[in-house]
Amino acid sequence: MNKSYLEQLDVFRAIAALSVCAVHFSYDTIFHIYFKQALFVQFFFTLSGFVICLNYHDQEFNISKIKNFMMKRFLRLYPLHLFFLIIFLFVEIIKYLLDINYDFTFNREPFVLNNFSNFFLHLFFFQHYADKYSFNGPAWSISVEMLLYLSFAILFFVNKKYFLTIPIVFVVLFSLFFNDIYGSGYSHNAFFSGFYSFSLGCIFCKIYLNNKKLFASKLYNIFYFILLILFFAELFGYKILFKSNYAFIYSIFFGLIIYLSCFLNKNFLMYKLFFNSWFVYLGKISYSIYLGHVFVFYFLNNFLKYIIYPLINTSDFNNVLKLSVFEAHMYTLAAYLLTIILASFTYRYIETKYYKKI
Repeated sequence: MNKSYLEQLDVFRAIAALSVCAVHFSYDTIFHIYFKQALFVQFFFTLSGFVICLNYHDQEFNISKIKNFMMKRFLRLYPLHLFFLIIFLFVEIIKYLLDINYDFTFNREPFVLNNFSNFFLHLFFFQHYADKYSFNGPAWSISVEMLLYLSFAILFFVNKKYFLTIPIVFVVLFSLFFNDIYGSGYSHNAFFSGFYSFSLGCIFCKIYLNNKKLFASKLYNIFYFILLILFFAELFGYKILFKSNYAFIYSIFFGLIIYLSCFLNKNFLMYKLFFNSWFVYLGKISYSIYLGHVFVFYFLNNFLKYIIYPLINTSDFNNVLKLSVFEAHMYTLAAYLLTIILASFTYRYIETKYYKKI
């Protein structure tokens, strides 16, 4: 497992995280129109399956190993989740104080959607059962991620040699009979949809481990980047497959794209352009980007709506933020910039503070 290969996976994380951001920075800009959030969350699940299988395929799992594995995964995900959960709780408290003292309310009423029931579901890492968009909405996927990690560990413990048997059977059954829940973001369906994508990541990883020298030519590198461009052109449009019963095929494409990237020549020009240090860094902080971008959107949106906009257009102010096309693009670029700045901070002082100790 070489460093350049891991860098490629970091780039895919960056693409997935930034694409989810594009959906939530929800003005009609070129950043928003051609993205579908649920697809890129499934991309994360597929990538996770590939990476976990790659890192642990040669290890033995017993009860002690499972506990250690799950603790590492927990400390990797939970501290940042808890940090943003506390921030959103603090925002609700501020909203409540403004409401009772000044009769001023912005966005929703305090503690209605972000109530204590949803808070405790988030707190105990079952937020995929919480009400949609409560607290830090995108966090639903990381509770599913923890269940996927546990499923992997149990399958490895039961039978390492044939641990892919159940995922392969599940992928076939899901494709034939349950594909209508593909991309589900909440409730038990979120786990089944995630397990499908995660399983495909494991399957493609196993194929890679058995065929590490399958491709090497320059022609292959050219072919791969043409395929990558065509694939993302279709993905960003999402008008054909995603609105049909064949949306589940996207996760197969995700696995294929990840798998084929393993054989790229790092000296190839397109490799250097696409898998550059900037994208690698964004990939490293992608988890912070993913969990932090909604707070940035929330802060920036309300700052413009309740402070800036009334100053420049008070006669039209009715709690609706109105932006021109140019303003909308500047808003989106600012949101991306603030998200990356915040993510750099949380990655350094929260993420790495905990998981590098284990």
